[in-house]
Amino acid sequence: MTTFIAFAINIALFSVFPLYATTMTARFRNPALYAYMGIILVVGGLAGAIFSFPLTQNTFVSGGNLAYGAFMMTAVMLIISERNMITFRNMLRLLILVDVFVYAGFNYTAWLLDSGLVTKPVPIPSDIFNVSMYVLLLGGTLILIEIVLLMIIFIKARRLTSKLSNLAVIYTIAFIAILCLDGVLFPVIALNSHPELTRIIVGNVTGKAIMAACYSVPLLIFYFMSRKQFAEFVDSPLPLNELLRAPRKKLLDTLYQYELRDRQSQQDKQKLREQAETDSLTGLANRGKFNQTLDDQWQICKKTQTPLTLVIGDIDYFKQFNDTYGHERGDNCLQRVAELWRSTLENDVELAARIGGEEFALLFPNSTFDEISARLQTFRMKLKEASIPHEASEVSTQVTFSVGVSSVIPNDDLSIRDLYISADSNLYRAKNSGRNTINFEATP
Repeated sequence: MTTFIAFAINIALFSVFPLYATTMTARFRNPALYAYMGIILVVGGLAGAIFSFPLTQNTFVSGGNLAYGAFMMTAVMLIISERNMITFRNMLRLLILVDVFVYAGFNYTAWLLDSGLVTKPVPIPSDIFNVSMYVLLLGGTLILIEIVLLMIIFIKARRLTSKLSNLAVIYTIAFIAILCLDGVLFPVIALNSHPELTRIIVGNVTGKAIMAACYSVPLLIFYFMSRKQFAEFVDSPLPLNELLRAPRKKLLDTLYQYELRDRQSQQDKQKLREQAETDSLTGLANRGKFNQTLDDQWQICKKTQTPLTLVIGDIDYFKQFNDTYGHERGDNCLQRVAELWRSTLENDVELAARIGGEEFALLFPNSTFDEISARLQTFRMKLKEASIPHEASEVSTQVTFSVGVSSVIPNDDLSIRDLYISADSNLYRAKNSGRNTINFEATP
């Protein structure tokens, strides 16, 4: 099966239900179409983070875009079936309701997956459930604007011709044009500072044009199957000024309040995440964050076949330091060492962590020992210059540090445990060889 055939099957699956619903009586048809639109919005919020169809080298259509196309197709069917401006207001309410549900439900699910309160029979990354209220509001606003434009075109076109076949062609062309317009507007607004914006727009418009052309097929089938409803729509008066009667100020106020809540919620979530991942004494990453990052970087380096270097070190004779100077001075010592430890980092991919009492770790993706050894020597030099007194040490009159390093290119024959054991073994070799040194031996 080719990608395009799979893509066409997806279009067909999204089109079957609304086409069937349009054959029902009005009592069941309209609720069924509204329910389907609500479901497709929820599905789109999830599908967009899960898969995309690579139709050409530079053209991708995501599951979210497929759901968006199905929503717009169903909206056209509903506008023609209901023949009433109330349809727009109902869609407005539906979008607000679903956006609130998706934002609250998805983010709560993401939190649950990260909380450890639930079991996961299959590994599901929580990131696919992280949803931004800004993106939801932008997408919903664009959909409403596009539906209004479609309604205006539909109404204006009736003044040019009353022949159903001609109107079906005009409506189809308008549908394709509106979806292509979305392909321009969304990236321009959401990614206006992206360095490859033009390429993204071209790929997005191409994908939307292909998708819209595919969804035009079930629309043309609808125009043919529902000729009576289509003719009644053409003959029905639909004053555009009714659109202006929607409670716009109330809507804008509501959306603004949701935006404020979203910002506060994102700030609160970020603060809680930082607290959950940070060692409270030193400000470095804690053991949990270290373990998660090590696991993530292992998978990335394994896929890209690039080196991953792990550094483990601890303060020499730290127990004696605490016994001599007290725990308050001990905490101060840990903080000063942690600050120097952090200074070895050069980019956001690298990580400095406190993984035990006086034990620290560094993680260097895409770097070998030779590439980071100078930084470790700089750390030792800065620690020496700090001259933190340690009269109880057996190797110096000031605080010193022992370091073990291991570096590998992850593969199927190695595990994270192998890397960790190797770095830890090298740390103990450093201690057994007199401390205050760096030990590196390649992982076998």
